[in-house]
Amino acid sequence: MSPPALAHADPTAPDDRLASEAASHLARHPALQLMAELLTRLREVGFPWWTPEHLRSAYPAAERMRWLVRRPDIRQRITTQLTGLAPRAARNKTPEFQASLIDSVIDEGDITQDVFEQAFEPVDIAVYGPAADLWRLFRKRMPWDDDATVHQDLVGWLVGALLADKSALDGAPRTPVLSPLQVRTAIDGRVWHSRIPLHVRVAIDDARFAHQREKPSEAFGVERDLQIATPALIAASIPLKDLGGVLDVAGLALGFEDGQPPSRSFAREHSARPPAPAVEGAEEVPKPIEPLPRGGGPVPNLADLLESLPAGAAAESSSAGARHDFASPDTYQAGGPGMEHLPDELEHTNPWAVVGAPETSETDKPPKE
Repeated sequence: MSPPALAHADPTAPDDRLASEAASHLARHPALQLMAELLTRLREVGFPWWTPEHLRSAYPAAERMRWLVRRPDIRQRITTQLTGLAPRAARNKTPEFQASLIDSVIDEGDITQDVFEQAFEPVDIAVYGPAADLWRLFRKRMPWDDDATVHQDLVGWLVGALLADKSALDGAPRTPVLSPLQVRTAIDGRVWHSRIPLHVRVAIDDARFAHQREKPSEAFGVERDLQIATPALIAASIPLKDLGGVLDVAGLALGFEDGQPPSRSFAREHSARPPAPAVEGAEEVPKPIEPLPRGGGPVPNLADLLESLPAGAAAESSSAGARHDFASPDTYQAGGPGMEHLPDELEHTNPWAVVGAPETSETDKPPKE
């Protein structure tokens, strides 16, 4: 269940008491802490898909002032800051009047929409606003098909925040939103083993074997895996659209999504960019041979099995040199045959570091004809 927005029992209480109640409400709900942290991060980076214009359109001044109807002190501060109205006069106005005055100074060009957005603190939005709706808006607007470094850094930070046992707002301890096991099992195993670099998977195995030798009675938990394959490394290695399962599980844990998690195609369906077109001429994957029934019966010979395969498959399976060479993710040559989809060397491995949007790089350029 989504944590409720705070509604003070006595809005006429002193301002410091109202602020204390808000802080206590935030401390009781890790989901609201996570949302405040996410809103802060989105504001700091300044993504083109999460702008003050977008946010004012989604949540205009009148709606925001209604969130704060029981916090006259915050409404007064915002109104005075944006319009210049004297504090005492501003405090005694209704939320509707305050919102109308704020809209007028924006529409007349006295202040920018960026100044409007900065007047609302992320913590106040998380405590008094619709946290679940804001989470869904983030999932809808985030371009999950765009694996730019700045987006990878954001998702790596977010996964780290979901695993964190303390708040980034004040350092206070909290129950993690997700466990390492939930994060790891939310990622398809085939994606994990094909995208996480080979040397990282080898390091995990080496650490597991060493732990088993030194402490055979102590389990090597998934949390140790994620100490090596950090959230930032995961986001830099795995396509962001394939991490939708982690966001599905997080939405349920936060109480922002009810019932069964959305399908794994959620990210693609709600991406700000259209899905990639289907590749023409793709070969049809042959269906596996049906297993033989138990309890006897005639056993087909090799010739019969080969005849049951699609045309050309039998020739490939019987061609000379049946040995197959698989390129290591760590030794592939960029741009080589069949290697175009593999990631470049990882540069950002700090799960808490979110950098500004980089200059156009080779990976951001459109593919060559």
